[in-house]
This record gives sequence, structure tokens and C-alpha cells, in this order.
Amino acid sequence: MNVITTTLLRLAACLVLQLSVTQAFSQTVYYVDGANGNNSNNGLTPGSAWKTIQKAGNSATPNSTVLIRGGTYNENVTINVSGAAGQPIVFKAYPQETVLLDGTGTSGTRLLTIQNKSYLTIEGITLQNLTKNNAQGIFVECEADATMTTLAFRKLTVRTIRWTTSKTAIPGDNDNAQPFIVYGRGTTAQRAITNLVVDSCEFYDNIPGYSEVLSIDGNVDGFTVTNNRVHDNINIGIYAGGNYGECTVPALDHARNGLIEKNTCYRNTALYATSGGIYADGALDVVIHRNTCYENGYGIEVGCEENGTTERITVINNLFYNNEDAGIAVGGYTTETTGQVLSSLFRNNTLLKNDSKKNGSGEFYITKASQCVFQNNIVFAGTENTLLSLENISPQAGNTFDYNLYYTATGKAHDINVLWRNKEYSDFGKYKTGSAQDANSRFLAPGLISATLPTPNLQLNTGSAATDMGNPATSLPDGETDFGGKPRLLNGRVDIGAYEGLSTSGTVTASGGNDIAIIRLSAFPNPAQRNITIQTTETPGDRVFILCTIQGVALRREQTRETAITWDVNNLPAGVYLVRVLYGAMQQTTRIVVANRP
Repeated sequence: MNVITTTLLRLAACLVLQLSVTQAFSQTVYYVDGANGNNSNNGLTPGSAWKTIQKAGNSATPNSTVLIRGGTYNENVTINVSGAAGQPIVFKAYPQETVLLDGTGTSGTRLLTIQNKSYLTIEGITLQNLTKNNAQGIFVECEADATMTTLAFRKLTVRTIRWTTSKTAIPGDNDNAQPFIVYGRGTTAQRAITNLVVDSCEFYDNIPGYSEVLSIDGNVDGFTVTNNRVHDNINIGIYAGGNYGECTVPALDHARNGLIEKNTCYRNTALYATSGGIYADGALDVVIHRNTCYENGYGIEVGCEENGTTERITVINNLFYNNEDAGIAVGGYTTETTGQVLSSLFRNNTLLKNDSKKNGSGEFYITKASQCVFQNNIVFAGTENTLLSLENISPQAGNTFDYNLYYTATGKAHDINVLWRNKEYSDFGKYKTGSAQDANSRFLAPGLISATLPTPNLQLNTGSAATDMGNPATSLPDGETDFGGKPRLLNGRVDIGAYEGLSTSGTVTASGGNDIAIIRLSAFPNPAQRNITIQTTETPGDRVFILCTIQGVALRREQTRETAITWDVNNLPAGVYLVRVLYGAMQQTTRIVVANRP
């Protein structure tokens, strides 16, 4: 039995649960109809609908759903109402209808503003067509003395938010647009933005200038960015940041305790700098898991541009291929700041034929970083044969490379390129000796199903050199899966790369022996602050619910015949946790995020 089903199933189940909870408590349904409504109406029936989304944003009450009829709404909307705990306000498109919030002809610089408001869900709307300097599609801000919690953005499309219409214009540092921006400016831990969810959205054809497409910055504690498609934008795709003074308290000026999972980021490239599909810059304690990044500048960058640090970023089970520069870039890049990446993990990723512009960055590109671990990765370089580049810049201390599987398009271990500080190596054995790294790493064809661009299949063939060759001491969180959702450990030893192949006997030796999990598991709310409900399928019988740290250490265990339980998590430190459910020979695991409390 598969230890965990795909992220998409998990979050789909979570969405169903959230909707059922919302409906159970909901007292009111309001209607907006741009063609036939009138803001003098009460909004309580389709025949007495309001005309504008703004009217709903001024008038909706807790325990309500606002159903917006299809059409084009040329508005700059500010949400001036909040829901309450367990009683959110949901703004959503009418079923089977298309709602366009369109900036054409509007005077404002924002399509949707949410400032100092909580318990809101925005769902199923397209935001588009705002072209002006400092244009913002969705603007979320918690001011210094305010609080914000429990905001969900689901199934949105955000497109054509631009500082200019020209895709070839080179921006200056004052030329910006922000399709989706979150600013946490609260000045205490209790004033952080918490319980933020961005799920199943699409962002494309945006021109952000010096900004990013989906950006979470400052005092934000507890967020999930999952199942989104971010593509064909002219700069960075998904960004989690800090150290820029958005929060005036430096210790809190970090997006933290986040999960970036199962997103697909492609063709996010800037003209003035190298842009990552995903970028963590000044963030803390973020898990980046099961994402696909291709044809961006970098596949992913974990950096630190400003004074300060980026710490404890976990990058595991991702696919990075055919990006213009490195697949994975790590570190602060300039000696003009103290910026450095610390104590981060890059494990079980698959990197294929990155550095497509042949800039010499290779598959890994390392600058100012310390105490970072790079292990169990497949590193397959393109025709330049550049495996990695580690610049001669300080500080760099305590970084570890080991149990990686390297290969190049030419297949020759004596015809590689590695830059290790001020030394260049063309022979794999000499690189290992000279760098004192990668002692247990090998140079062999990884046995991928297909390494052919632009659409490779990065799963492992039977007999792959990556099978059962990862670090035998690899610390796996209980229930971790590979990129495809299979158990991460199938034959007593982890494979190398993002995919776990068949065990050497050709059978799955994890509990259950089947590729399809039948326990569906969801959590609500996720992120959580005080209480979280864990819901399983309705199959009758005893089951055990286990709460674990991200390292797999059990914290709480409860046996019951109930299909759902609610736990008090108020005393847990903020962070990412695992919830595991055992049912007979079957098991299932999901991640939850516990956020700081206001």
C-alpha cells in the first residue's frame, strides 16, 4: 500500500472537507450579477443580486458565500469585511460560469486588495489586464499593528498584470508589477500573517519587471503554495522572502514555516537577471517538495541577497531540467552584503541538462552557503559536461556533497567540468580527491526512462544505477514519498533521484505491497493555529492517528474507530509536521503546517 497518495488528491480531499464545513455553518448566500444586479438590492436571491463585487466586499457577513455570476467586472475591488473562526466569507464564481475581474479602463493600481482582514476565501475567478507601473493583481497586506489569518486563494487565474506591454523592455529597479503579493508587516510574532493557502491557481503572461509573480514576503508564519501552474512570465515564478524590511523587526522579517509542493513552473525568465522557477530568499523553515521546474532561468534558487540569512530550506524530490542556468543555485551572491544560506538540505532531486545557455554554471551553482547538505541527487549534465560550480567566495563552511549520481551527455568521467573555488577539474576521480567531497558518489548513466528534451521521463528504468544506492543513513520523515507519490523507501535503502524505482526483487516491500492507497486523508484548516481536524475515508474499523515531527519522531498517538479526529495544536511550536494514519496493513501520511498564534 502506498504510504501517501499524491499531493493533488490530498488537497482535493481537503477542499471537499473545507467546502462541507463551510456549508454546514453557512447562514447566508449573497449574489452578484454584473448584468442584471443593482447595489440597492439586498443581494439575497439571484433576482435581487448586487451589481458589483465591491458591494459584496463591503457588505458580506461571516458565515456567508458570495456567488458571482459570469461576466466581466471592470473594478478595483477592496475587501472591507472579515469572516470569523469557523465562519469564513467565501467569494466564488457561480458554478460553471466565468468571472473576469478586469483592470481595463479602471483608475486604480490594484485589482483585488485585502488589508488587515481574516477568514476569507477567494475562488474560481480570473484576474487580468492591468498594465501600469506598480500594477498589482492581488495585494495582501497586514499592517504593523494589525493581524491577519486564514486566507485561501483557490482555482484562480492571474494573467496580464504588467508594468509594460513590451516583453522585450529592460526594467529599471523602479519598474514593477506584482500579480500576487503578500506583505507581512506586523511587528510581533502574534501579528504575523498566518494560515495562508494558495492552491490550484494558474499564473501566466505577466510582466513583473523587478518583482516576482507569486510573492510572499515579511512576517508571514504558516503558508502553503500547492498545485499551481506558473508559466510564461518575465521574471521569478514563486518567491518566499525576507530581510527586505517589510517587517521592521528583523527577526520576524521572514516568510517561514511554509510548504511549496507539487507546483509546475516553466518559462519564467527575466531579461535583466537570472530568474528562478522557485526562489527562497531570506525565508526560514520552508519545505520545497515534488515540484517540476523547467525552461526557467534557474530551476530553483535558494539565495540571500540582503544582509541576513536564509535558513533551513528543505529541497527534496523535485525535478529540474532544461533551465537556462543551473538546476539548483544556492547562496548569497555578493560580498557587498552578509547574505548567506545556512543549514539547508538538497536531497533526492533529479537535475537533467540544465545550463542550456552554456554559461558554465552547471547543474549545481554554489556561492555563499554553509552547513548545507547535497545528497542522493541525480546530476545529469548536458553537452557542456559541467556538473557543478562552487565559486571562490566566502563564507563557505561545512557543506557536504555525497551519494550523488553524476553523468554527462558524453558519458566520459575524464571529460567533465567542475569548478571548485579556484580549481577546475576535468576528471571525476580527481575532483573527488581534490575537493574531498562526494566520497560515495559515482559517475554512471542513471538509467532514466528518457533523458531526451524537451519532454524527458525522469523515472528509473529497471536495473538503474540509482536503485538502492542512496545514503543508507538517509533520515527520511515517516511517510515521505517520491516525486510520483510512491513510498520513498522500497527495499531498505533509498534510491538516488526524485523517483523511487522498483526494489531489486521487482516488488514493493513497503507496507501493503500496492501502488494505490485507498485511505484518503485530509486536514482542515491547514495551516492551523489552535485546532486541526484530520479526516479519513468512511471505511469502518479501528485506525491509529499519529502526529510526528518532520523528522518522523512521534509526538501524539490516538486509536479510535472514528473517521475523523480533532487535535489541539495550540502548544506545538510553529512548523511543518506529519500526520500518519494506520488502518490494518494500510497507512497514509500527509503534511500539516502549524502557524504562530495572533
